[in-house]
Amino acid sequence: MKNTRPLKVIMIVALLLIIGIGGWYFYKNYKEKNENPVSGLKPKIEMGIGRISNITDSTIDLSLNLLVHNPLPVGLDLKGFDYSVQMNGVKILENNYRKPLLLKADDSTMVTLPSQLKIKNLSKEGDKESAEGEDSANYHFETVLHLKKPFLGKDSLTLSMDKRLPLYRLPKVEVVGYDMEKFRLSKSEIVLHLKFSNRNGFPIQFKNPSYVVDLGKQKRLAEGKVTGFTKIKGKSSEIYEIPLTIKMGKVLKAAGQVLVKGKGIPFALYFKSKLVSENDVFKDSDVNIVVDGELKDLETVKKNLGN
Repeated sequence: MKNTRPLKVIMIVALLLIIGIGGWYFYKNYKEKNENPVSGLKPKIEMGIGRISNITDSTIDLSLNLLVHNPLPVGLDLKGFDYSVQMNGVKILENNYRKPLLLKADDSTMVTLPSQLKIKNLSKEGDKESAEGEDSANYHFETVLHLKKPFLGKDSLTLSMDKRLPLYRLPKVEVVGYDMEKFRLSKSEIVLHLKFSNRNGFPIQFKNPSYVVDLGKQKRLAEGKVTGFTKIKGKSSEIYEIPLTIKMGKVLKAAGQVLVKGKGIPFALYFKSKLVSENDVFKDSDVNIVVDGELKDLETVKKNLGN
């Protein structure tokens, strides 16, 4: 019987060569089709600002839209991920997402991330850029994906992207004066002069704004609202007169507190409205601003309301 061992060895070697060439060809074609030029076959992200849902005197509630592209031929199971946003190198937001998430193979996954940032963090950098005449800023988005099972020896993946986006500025409201319009024994009316400033290039409107004033322990000393829209063009300011109704019984109670504490009595103004804009970021955003100060210092009220 002839020795067939050399023939078997040759056949095995040939088969391995065929598999190797086939695998290389598949990898080459797959890589050309799916490769991210920055990170090879590594997943990549796209992130952008969705919309602002609520604005207070200190915080902004907003959503971020995160799109994760997974070009790999295998899915990735995530325990969650951390994410952060920088504007011109200054970190303005940092948060985490702690829900399981599956990134399907050769597919893209969209996640909406509810977030909150401090107004002072945004205003500081935004005011600087605006003063220099800039209408846009450099945003750096970064996320760390935490894997349920290690992949290629790693239990997490760090992804990032840089993007030039508009420099969004929050509308500014200032108290600029008041008038005693009507004085009656049952009710009096004060007209409050408010200055609305829009520092964005697009117009905005305040829908059905309402106002409440507290003075000392006297809650809701004065209140009023405007039905309709308060319109402010892009990069402009408008002064509106807002009527506030005061019941004289509350005025007498508040007057007693003023006699005891003088003009150092605490003062609070509550401003509530909804923003309307052609810009999707500000569209239907709620505005809830609480301003604290003292009766003796109207300038403090102006400053706090405008920040």
